[in-house]
Order: sequence, then C-alpha cells, then structure tokens
Amino acid sequence: MKLRKFFYRLTVLFLSAALFLSGSALARGLADSLYQKRSSEALAARVADARPPLQPTAPIPPENRSTSPTEPTVLPEYAALFEENPDLVGWLTIEGTKINYPVMQTPDRPDHYLYRNFKQEQSAHGCLYVRESCDVFAPSDNLTVYGHHMRDGTMLAGLDYYKKQSFYEQLPYITFDTLWGTYYYRVFGIFTVNLKVKKDAEFDYRQPEYESEEAFLEFIKEVKERSYYDNGVQVKGDDRIITLSTCTYPTGRPGIDNARLVMMARLCTPEEEAEIAKAANN
Repeated sequence: MKLRKFFYRLTVLFLSAALFLSGSALARGLADSLYQKRSSEALAARVADARPPLQPTAPIPPENRSTSPTEPTVLPEYAALFEENPDLVGWLTIEGTKINYPVMQTPDRPDHYLYRNFKQEQSAHGCLYVRESCDVFAPSDNLTVYGHHMRDGTMLAGLDYYKKQSFYEQLPYITFDTLWGTYYYRVFGIFTVNLKVKKDAEFDYRQPEYESEEAFLEFIKEVKERSYYDNGVQVKGDDRIITLSTCTYPTGRPGIDNARLVMMARLCTPEEEAEIAKAANN
C-alpha cells in the first residue's frame, strides 16, 4: 500500500513538472513572438517614415559588374539602421502578407541570423538573410533569401498564400530594396522541395551564378515544371531573379518533415514598373 502511494505521488510530481516545463516553454514562445512583432513593427515604421516616393533602380549591366563600390551611398531610409547594424543589406516587402523585414548578410558567418534578430539577440524568429555566396550589390543571377516559417505567420510564412494562383493574380509583385536602390520583382514560380527525396535534394535552386544563358533557362524551365501553377510570366536568359526559401511541413510534423517552400521572382520590366507606379498613385 505504501509502495503504491509512493508511485502515485511520484507520478503526480512528474506530470506536474512536465506541465510546468511545457507551460513555461509556451509562455517563452509567446513572449518572444510578441517581442519580435513589436521590434519588427518599430523597424518598419522607421523605414516607412523616411521612405521617398517609388524610385525603381536599374541593375548594374553584366559588363560593369566586376567591382563593387567600397563606400556606396546608402538610401536615407536605411542609413540609421545600417549604422546600427552594418550586416543590413536590404529590405523585403510583400503586400498582403506580414513580410516587411530587414534582410541581413554575413558572408564569413553563414546562417549567423538563423536564430538572431536585428539587434543580435537570440530569437527563434531570427532574421531574413541572404545566402553567403550571393552578391547583393551586383546582383547575382539568383539572389537567395532565407527565413523561418513561423507559426504566428511571421517571417516567410506568408509565402503560403502564393500557393494559390488567385492570390498571385491579385498581388504579383514583391519589393526588394538594397541599401542603394529599390527593385521590383514579378513572381514566376512557387514550389516545394522534399529534401528526403533524392531528385529534390539534388535540385540546387540556390545557385547564385550560371555559366550561360542556356543553363539559366534550363534551370527556369525546371522551376516552372515544379511550380504549383503556370502564371505565364516569361523569364529571359539575362534576367536577374530573387529566390525566397523557407521551411515547410507537408505532413504537419516539424520534427519529421524536411522540406522547403521556394518562391521565385524576376526583376520587373520597365512596363511593369510603370504599372506599379500607376497603381501606387491611384
């Protein structure tokens, strides 16, 4: 009888401890989510207050891409943030989602911002950041940006909306500012790669440069074949593209799934930029 009571009390103690720990973890997660939300909103507000009217910036032609300026002129809306953290290389905005964040890069410290926020504090949300081998200024043929897929809908979780063609048709453009200019891109593909499947694992969608236009167009062809839908957007051999990559959980089990949701967009044409400017002025 005494032994039975002992095991009963031990079980109650164990369950109470487990409940306390899980509750504490949940509380910490909620607190971090709220803190990061407020921090991100504060950064976005600072940028919005200083942002000038739409001014699309032409990319550097390939023949002039051999060198980058040692002291580029930073856009006024990013000057203060860049002074606070020189790892800042740009800002990504996608209308209709929560994506409105600074983008970082640390070429000598890959994945440095995987679990660090803009203030360099530890955070499950991390920051959006550019792959270390990409050149943001030139830019690379394919500029890859990573970010978490958070349950609270922040970071790159908003890419989920683009799985539906109806959402794309309403909001086909995304904006990526570098420190020196504003660039608009048109989405042309979104797909999932399951890294547990050999064919998917061998498909390198993050390659920054291509040896020829033919090789680049072969890559684009496979992207379109993998996409959830064909939106008819044409990509030329000399286009520059941006790739957004985030974790995704097809079975709903983060501990088991190993997949990525990938969205790609190409640099807008002058006609598309005019369309964006017209819409902004209406």
